[in-house]
Amino acid sequence: MFFPEDTARQSVEDVQIEISNCDKYCITYDNFKNKKFYGLIEKPHNRFDVNISGIATSGIDIYEKYTNNPFEFSLLKAQTELTMPGELMTEYHKKLELDTFSGPYYKALYIMNTLPDTFKYTPGVTEVHESAENALALGQGVCQDFAHIMISLLRMEGIPARYVVGMMLGEGSSHAWVEVLCNGYWYGFDPTNRKLVNDEYIRVSCGRDSNDCSVIKGSFYGIVTQKQSETVTVEEI
Repeated sequence: MFFPEDTARQSVEDVQIEISNCDKYCITYDNFKNKKFYGLIEKPHNRFDVNISGIATSGIDIYEKYTNNPFEFSLLKAQTELTMPGELMTEYHKKLELDTFSGPYYKALYIMNTLPDTFKYTPGVTEVHESAENALALGQGVCQDFAHIMISLLRMEGIPARYVVGMMLGEGSSHAWVEVLCNGYWYGFDPTNRKLVNDEYIRVSCGRDSNDCSVIKGSFYGIVTQKQSETVTVEEI
């Protein structure tokens, strides 16, 4: 399970974590410096609840400075199973004529502003691990699909881009957007809402695609079925 951490854009304090029936836990970081909480429940149980609260100061800066990390740089330039372009993505990429724009920032800005013209926000039509190619074929999807398509297009241009999961003011669930490496800084772009990331956003985790950024992930022992739900509340104080 990921939870918000301090970055150049935000600071987090007074974090309270409550997990029902949790016997053992620890906190660590992954390869993308995401803060992770691991827990173990050894007793039989039919549900468990996770509640995380805290105070975030956001909008401290408009970007995050890139720390020279060749490993991260190469990973975020490479396509993944969820962003790998097929025939439709390749055709769409050509139509955008991104070579007419100077630099990663303006290419990203153009993608962010034009993608909603051809891709419609529609909940429930795509799967959790839908690829950018399949989502584009449907012509509709959710914030996760907007982010995967934009990342795929940027990586086709050789631009490092990372998938971000977080919270947004006014949303009732988690939200996904894109961070793009532009001249040594990570800038946030939200293609779902055609918005540059500002103080309305709180980042929880980032990675190559949504597979790296599942808010809650776990394993079960025995014969089980599961149903997961989440509620996110972001309020100004």
